Amino acid sequence: MERIPFLAVIPNPAILTAAAAMGIGPVLFTLLHFLAPGFHLFTEADRQMDMTNMPFQNNDDNFDYIVVGGGVTGSSLANKLSSLGNINVLMLEAGSAPSPLHLVPTYAFLQFNDPAIDWAYQTVPQKVACLGLNNNVSFWPSGRLLGGSSLLNALHYIRGNIQGFDEIAEKTGDNRWRLSNLLKYYKTLEDYHGWFPNEQHGKGGLTPVGKPVLAKFTEFALKGGEELGYSIRDANAYGPYTEGFAPMDLYMKNGRRTDSYQEFIEPVLSRKSLTIRKFAYVTKILFAEGNRAFGVEYKRHGKMYRATANKEVLLSAGAIRTPQLLQLAGIGPKEHLAEIGIETRLDLPVGKYMQDKYGAIIGPFLIKEGTGILMDRDLSISNMAMWAATGRGQVTSSLSEATWAIITDTARKAGRSTKPDIHTYILSVTMPKQISRIIRRAFNFRPEVLDFFAKGAVTDSFIQLVTLNSAVGRGYVKIKDKNPFSYPEINPQYLENEEDSKALLEGVKFAVKLAENTTAMEQVNARLMPIPLPGCEGHEFKSDAYFDCAMRHITMTAFKYAGTAPIGKDTSDPNAVVDSHLRFAASLYDFNLAWLYLFLKW
Repeated sequence: MERIPFLAVIPNPAILTAAAAMGIGPVLFTLLHFLAPGFHLFTEADRQMDMTNMPFQNNDDNFDYIVVGGGVTGSSLANKLSSLGNINVLMLEAGSAPSPLHLVPTYAFLQFNDPAIDWAYQTVPQKVACLGLNNNVSFWPSGRLLGGSSLLNALHYIRGNIQGFDEIAEKTGDNRWRLSNLLKYYKTLEDYHGWFPNEQHGKGGLTPVGKPVLAKFTEFALKGGEELGYSIRDANAYGPYTEGFAPMDLYMKNGRRTDSYQEFIEPVLSRKSLTIRKFAYVTKILFAEGNRAFGVEYKRHGKMYRATANKEVLLSAGAIRTPQLLQLAGIGPKEHLAEIGIETRLDLPVGKYMQDKYGAIIGPFLIKEGTGILMDRDLSISNMAMWAATGRGQVTSSLSEATWAIITDTARKAGRSTKPDIHTYILSVTMPKQISRIIRRAFNFRPEVLDFFAKGAVTDSFIQLVTLNSAVGRGYVKIKDKNPFSYPEINPQYLENEEDSKALLEGVKFAVKLAENTTAMEQVNARLMPIPLPGCEGHEFKSDAYFDCAMRHITMTAFKYAGTAPIGKDTSDPNAVVDSHLRFAASLYDFNLAWLYLFLKW
């Protein structure tokens, strides 16, 4: 399987430079509107080539390992397993190969929910959140192509925190999960050239990490954090995850996005021990006596196939597809499976404890001209030409500038003060009216909310995505019927937990305090746009009631869905699905959650 040349989608520098003379703004926005058709054209071209080059395929192939899902997790697993001597590995991916369009860091937020490259999941309508989204529904992007979500994420490099790993070690009684034991793997993976080069980071690994060009106001935001008593620290250092501020490290090399396909799959496409089948939609897990998984059935180019595994079936299909496949196989909550008419194979809480890192957008914050990023000014045709030729310039930004983390009073009162419960992204994301259709597809905003954000996009501005780092409330994922092609019901139950609501409100107020009540941010004239959010006009502007209303209207996922197959000491734990070896009682293996901690690239 080879990457298809499709470079005509990105014009060469000379063409881009000539186009600048036609008027930067209109040309740029026109090119952005060709993004979706470009992805669709590439996917269809790859599909046709895959069908043409598809060798004679047996209906029943046999391998040592079967990896279900070619995303971030599956790519790394397939690479490692196929390197282990005389072993044959099959990786099944429902989508296509990636296209060159994915390389542009600034396109990160413009790719979401495009069905050519994305599963484009949606939640059920939320009761007390997402009120500014159409039908109160949150869109949940999830990559559907080789490399998975690493091709359409915001490139953030955030390792995770020592407390989280050590909590797993305590829960399972397995000290291998302690970060002190995992740090060596991080260092082996990294080729680190970020903001905090030190002995805790690695060089020469498969995963490049770089520092982007940051908007000018970012320097003042970091100084504002120091002014409020917080340090500027490496968010990825070994040690306790602490409160503080940091500029954003990105998965980037030479100014271009790096991803799991480039890192783990493309270098080993010719490896004889690895077979990759794209456009392969897994429909069923096959079991032998004793509830041991021995293979899968899948649909590829209109035909059904079966593959068997001598050793293991590895589910790396993500936090939504993995529980869907398990429940279809009879592994899940017995009561729900009975409602669907599926015989229970294992009564386990699959999908019951789903957790999302989510929060609210606060902003736009208006700032001094020239200190932010305006799409038609700073992501201009001439800057695109510079990026295409050299990999440098403002286009290397993913529009993600910095992060900060705090512990709220709400968390302290609840006895949860060992790690920050609020984690925030400072983003140079503006939403001009000219690309409202793309923004609506990405975030599902109501028309009046789109108009609201467009008002802030005519001048330099930024937003902050304030998130609950570890929400107390949980949601669920469950299948609706026996049809493997039906999407499951996803309900994160946003802000239904009172403790979460109180903590998020504290975080939102801190975000405003950073912008409006520090002398550092005064230097860029930062202030919350003095226009009330549609739907919240009835509250006093900037009052607690207003901010509570605003966060319930612009409730957003941070794209870190997890917890649908939780880990425990063993399967006798009523709240666990896998043990510390990531095994089910049926000897079906699910590497998704464990490798998620190591390789998650949202």
